[in-house]
Amino acid sequence: MVLSHQPPSVTQHFARLLLLGGCWLALAIGALWPAHAHAASERRVLMLYSLGPDAVSAWQRLVHDGMYDELSRRAPGNIPAIYEERFDANRVGAEAAGAGLAPHLRSKYAHVPLHVVVAEGEVAARFLGDHPELFPGVPRFYINYGHTGWRPTDGTAIAVDPDFNRAVGIVPRVSPHIRHLVVVGDSSARGQRWIAAIRAAAPRYAAQLTFEYWDKQDYEQVMERLRGLDRDSALLLLAAGLTDKAGQLNPHELAHRIAAASHVPVFTHLDSLVLPGMVGGYVISGEGVGRTIARVLLGQRSDDIALQRYVFDAPTVERFGLRNLPADAKLLNRPDSVWDRYRWQIISGIALIVLEAVLISALVVALRERRRTLAALNDERDHLEERVQRRTQQLQMANIRLEELATTDPLTGIANRRKMTEEIAAELERARRFGHPLSVLMVDIDFFKRINDTYGHDTGDGAIVALAQLLAGSLRAIDTAARFGGEEFVVLMPETDETVATVAAERLRAAAAALRVPAEDGTDVTLTISIGLASAARDDTPSALLMRADKALYRAKQEGRDRVVRFDARLGAGGVG
Repeated sequence: MVLSHQPPSVTQHFARLLLLGGCWLALAIGALWPAHAHAASERRVLMLYSLGPDAVSAWQRLVHDGMYDELSRRAPGNIPAIYEERFDANRVGAEAAGAGLAPHLRSKYAHVPLHVVVAEGEVAARFLGDHPELFPGVPRFYINYGHTGWRPTDGTAIAVDPDFNRAVGIVPRVSPHIRHLVVVGDSSARGQRWIAAIRAAAPRYAAQLTFEYWDKQDYEQVMERLRGLDRDSALLLLAAGLTDKAGQLNPHELAHRIAAASHVPVFTHLDSLVLPGMVGGYVISGEGVGRTIARVLLGQRSDDIALQRYVFDAPTVERFGLRNLPADAKLLNRPDSVWDRYRWQIISGIALIVLEAVLISALVVALRERRRTLAALNDERDHLEERVQRRTQQLQMANIRLEELATTDPLTGIANRRKMTEEIAAELERARRFGHPLSVLMVDIDFFKRINDTYGHDTGDGAIVALAQLLAGSLRAIDTAARFGGEEFVVLMPETDETVATVAAERLRAAAAALRVPAEDGTDVTLTISIGLASAARDDTPSALLMRADKALYRAKQEGRDRVVRFDARLGAGGVG
């Protein structure tokens, strides 16, 4: 059994960042190296992703982690030049995601000699299959295209169909008292294919389970029926998109809500949905899909990578008393044992006890040297306590330093994503308790990729640092600015309603327009920023508040950039500043 005791330590986290950084450095060097030096051997690949950025898609984040971890294990000279395009279907919908994209791709890559095109996910695969005129002569790979029974005629298919025999079979194995399995899905074509596959697998477990299917209900109906389930029931939650009063929930948000509300075990078939409170199960591995993509990009075999595996959330397994987990299962969020956490303290304590026992025995045997022995013992104790105290202080200082490193962005010196998420959760709780307003700004540098491509990555980094310094220097003491990823920043403004936050956001936008970032060629690069603004509702979660701010930012980009947009639920985002 693979045991994941806890989230990676800070040291492990930085080691991983160094690996990924080496991979990105190799890609950057490949992009900046003169064309004549490697044009004959460079491998150029185009990645088409169905979903949006890692910041708003847990699945996309897992795929990216697996892909770049696999690439980082290879020699830098073998890493291809990777071009990425995202359909962002999780935010704008499948149809809107592909509308008008074909002419854009045709124009953008008209003079880029591609060696491979890879489509990941159903939206990207359908788009690529519907446009055979794009990238003529370039080999195509369709990976995890989510359409059972479909096979492309113009490329190589790597299908990842959920194994519902195992996904259902794990339920009675780890929880034999379960007699009733409720399958939660939706009425989409993909959801109905999955329901049909589960129905086909159900007779095998008829002696152990009765099945019920919730695929025609909205979110409120599912939550109402969930409260009526007895303790002999369990849920199998598919990657469904249900609707509530505010609109359609994405599968990740739905999983969060059901896990928080359910009093029965909740299993799933996708590892991006194995959240705290979700049991897990036999799931499709986003990391495995990413590693497969990396092998395809490198032109290597990929059939030896496991695309599905058993993954469980350790605290939830303990909560529901599950047992008989498969030996190769991966356990997430497993807490440290007392031995792992306090190993050296226990060893030091035992050593001290043994030492005292020896000294006491020596005192009993040699009464004549009692005073001298006692003096030596006291002296030893004093030195030992001094060393223990000094070591404890050193450990405390090291822990404080590690905590600072773990919550600070290394490039800009301001807070990072982890720190901002913690701050938002704390401020939301404070706002609920005292009824105070709270606002969040999502800030993004306009045309940042153009800055990188035109002036180089050093200038791009300079732009990020300049904006970070502007945010940190322009805010109040109670405000917090953080780099959330890439060129994206988040500003948390406690005690601030939407009107005041809008004024502050406009001030930041104007100040950013006045910035000048020196480039390597001696010119000054001007910046503009787009800002999405959202204010907290009473029962907000950090992810919901950030999602609204991100939607407002997305609308600001749509409306021409260099502007402030407030979130408006009626329009998705509105209130242009």
